[in-house]
Amino acid sequence: MSSHDQSAAYSTALRELQRRAEMMAQGDLSALGQPVSDIPALEDLRRAIDVLGAHTEQGLRSQHRYIAALSTAQEAERGRLARELHDEIVQQLIALGHSVDRVQRLLGRDPAQATERLQTMRASITALVDELRAIIGDLRPPALEELGLLPAVELLLERSGEGGPEVTLVVQGDEQRLAPQSELALFRIVQEAWSNIRRHAKARQADFTFVYNDDGLYVTISDDGVGFVPLSDTQAPGGHWGLRGMRERAELTGGTLTVSSQPAQGTRIHLCIPYPGVHGRDPVCGMPVGPEAIGAEYAGQLYRFCSPACRDLFLAQPMQYTAPA
Repeated sequence: MSSHDQSAAYSTALRELQRRAEMMAQGDLSALGQPVSDIPALEDLRRAIDVLGAHTEQGLRSQHRYIAALSTAQEAERGRLARELHDEIVQQLIALGHSVDRVQRLLGRDPAQATERLQTMRASITALVDELRAIIGDLRPPALEELGLLPAVELLLERSGEGGPEVTLVVQGDEQRLAPQSELALFRIVQEAWSNIRRHAKARQADFTFVYNDDGLYVTISDDGVGFVPLSDTQAPGGHWGLRGMRERAELTGGTLTVSSQPAQGTRIHLCIPYPGVHGRDPVCGMPVGPEAIGAEYAGQLYRFCSPACRDLFLAQPMQYTAPA
């Protein structure tokens, strides 16, 4: 092949690769696996692009399954709340309304009995308020905002621990407040893990350990229950979407979450939520970033980024974006 023909072949193949990349950007992955050239280097590039496309396709399928499972879980939770409100709160309000009618009829002929029934109604109203607070607390725990993470976790374990496994809560290091988003994410992770232990683990003992280190908060949640075989995100159709949701909550705070478990050997969850990063700015582009931004660690230092692209560029060439030691 002459140099002119070789140059033309390169140009044609590169235009085709560009066209395929544009198709992928629009969500069209139909060309995956189809060769573009006999030139080995270009075929290597095509295969690399195909790998990216295949991973994108897998991620989209997994994301769609996750969104469907999340929607199902949301509808189930709405149904649970509706049943609780209808079967408990609404019925009690109806009963209180009937009691008001009876008290009104008693006021004239038997004031003492009317007073006694009013006291009973007062106790019913107090119990009703407590039930509503419990429901609201599940939706948005007020103790988290008012008192902080650890008191909210203590209240969660105390309130829902009756009839369940024995619980220990261990705290090491000096407590530090995280960003509000990070504290809420961590509380929801603990809430989900505790719910799983009570409903599925058949455990006798559950241990929650919070370790405040220099670089972040490390949490370990373990139980001595029945355990299970952990599945990957792409294998999570049957009951493990909660674990994926926990992991994604952790990642949204720049943290990490891992699960280790085996049948009959219990389950252990390791979680790390980092503290806010360096000077509140992305080291690549200089944009302001908050403690909820994605993070990465280099040379023992946590950095935060405005986007995955900045993080990946930093990790590929960290020396260009960090001050000399």
